Amino acid sequence: MHERPSQATTDVASVITDLDGGHFEALLSVAMSRTAAAVVDHQKKGEVTIKLKLEPIKGTHQVRVAHSVEHKHATAFGKAAEVAEGATVLHVSKGGALSLAQPGLFDGERAPTQQRMPGA
Repeated sequence: MHERPSQATTDVASVITDLDGGHFEALLSVAMSRTAAAVVDHQKKGEVTIKLKLEPIKGTHQVRVAHSVEHKHATAFGKAAEVAEGATVLHVSKGGALSLAQPGLFDGERAPTQQRMPGA
C-alpha cells in the first residue's frame, strides 16, 4: 500500500515528456499553438483539454495512464475540433511518484558496495 504524499513527488514535466514516447507532449504543443493562433485570428475563445485516466495493473506497482489532448477553436467558416488519444504504462514508487523508469531495487536504502575482484 502506498502512503499519501504530503507534497508533490512526481516530476510532472518528466512524466508529460515520457507519455507515448514524447508524442503526447508534441501533440499538446501543436494543440496549444493552433488554438492560440485561432483565438487571435478570429477573436473567439478556444479550448485545450488534457485528460489523464489512471487504472491499476493488477499484481504490479504500475498504472496504465490513458491520455488525451482535445482542442477546439473557431475557424473562418465555423469551428474545428481534434482529439488525440494514447496510453502509457508508468511505475508507481514510494509516495505515489510516477515515472517511466522502474524504481531501483534499493530506493531509500544504501546500495551494497561492489566487491573488487582480485587483480582488478
